[in-house]
Amino acid sequence: MSRIILLPIFLGLLSFTLSCDKVFDVNSVVDARSSELVVVSSFTLDRTLQVYVSASGSVLDDAPIAYIDNAIVELYRNEEFLTQLSFSEDKDKVSNLPFYSAGDFQPQVGIKYTIKVDAPGFETVTAHSQIPTPIKMVSSEISDLQFSEAAGEKETQVRYRVDIAFEDPGQIDNYYHVHLLQQFREFAIIENDTLYFREEMRSVVFSNQLNTNFQVAHVGGGLLMEDESQDGQTIRLTLPVEFTYLPDRDELGKLFIELRAVSKEYYQYFSTISRQNGVSDSPYADPVIVYDNINGGQGVFAGFSTSSDSLVVGY
Repeated sequence: MSRIILLPIFLGLLSFTLSCDKVFDVNSVVDARSSELVVVSSFTLDRTLQVYVSASGSVLDDAPIAYIDNAIVELYRNEEFLTQLSFSEDKDKVSNLPFYSAGDFQPQVGIKYTIKVDAPGFETVTAHSQIPTPIKMVSSEISDLQFSEAAGEKETQVRYRVDIAFEDPGQIDNYYHVHLLQQFREFAIIENDTLYFREEMRSVVFSNQLNTNFQVAHVGGGLLMEDESQDGQTIRLTLPVEFTYLPDRDELGKLFIELRAVSKEYYQYFSTISRQNGVSDSPYADPVIVYDNINGGQGVFAGFSTSSDSLVVGY
């Protein structure tokens, strides 16, 4: 199996810009070849573009990931030079990984961006992508809400369905990532007052039994899909959600829904990683080649846009 590297992929699951502002990590996979630059960046609207640069390693190498701090990282718009990214002395606050930042620059919809990375001892790498037009949800609702005792002491199991609908633009290829987060709030009742201490956002990870030729459960949470079988139609999804929690400690909060319109590069990279993860434990499964769009290296440079909603999950 390919070497697994922890990279900030929201980066893969970059952010939820509703009532909270958080970054969520998932596992990213790169192939074990001779040492090459590994470049990872998922970028979106109204966010500073960040790029993570490291060196690939052997599948048998247990050494720490070699992040590179002396690369020249350049950003282009329609082949026109825009800016050189700066290496951040402060690591990302959530992933605790070093990165390069485009400063105040924020990418826009429909513009082809090119990243170019040079580092001593490595081949120059490039990649291209753009941010698709956001797609708004036309409806979202929760149904079949059920609570039951779980196997664990004092735990409760909650199950429900989420129905989501959105209009797919016709006559063009579209790709999506539907990402769900369930909110839990730790609390205590002190002298008849409810005090809240900590908020937890749990990503909804689906079974690979949902996988078809046109959709795949994202290894880090949510569902990736393409519109080939539903081009120009209203796409309707019914997704099963299940969690266990401690009702004496945690309050069940809102469900946050993010509909990402993603670039083809985003879809192909994360769908092949997710399919590879689904077959990695089976000695009889056909191998899955992980897609990347870094010319001369490994990783992904991919744009996406979002529309968001939140629903109350209650008794």
